[in-house]
Amino acid sequence: MPKLELTEGLETFEKAARDSGDSGELLVVEVQNLENSVVSLKETFKGAGANAYTNFMVKVNECQSTLVEALSMINTGQADLYKAYNVSEETSVSDADAAGGDNLDLSWGGASGGGSSMA
Repeated sequence: MPKLELTEGLETFEKAARDSGDSGELLVVEVQNLENSVVSLKETFKGAGANAYTNFMVKVNECQSTLVEALSMINTGQADLYKAYNVSEETSVSDADAAGGDNLDLSWGGASGGGSSMA
């Protein structure tokens, strides 16, 4: 009997979301580390140096905002792809059932075959 694996795509989306989330967190932390390491120098600048420091801090904050916005857009895109994948899977299963899919074994256990199946 043919077997349709449904977990492989879901695992791919979960891994992508986890990896991009981890990478995004690391980037945000590094920008924060940059800001923190420079903050302690604020009082040492006078005149043009103080102005340059202020401009630098404005740029750091702008970069941080842009980064957070971009990461949010990535997360939204991944969520949209995940949703589209689920709709596609549901449609495929429904179409298979409508086409006489009584002979189709649906497995939720992934490549290892360790999960339960619905027959």
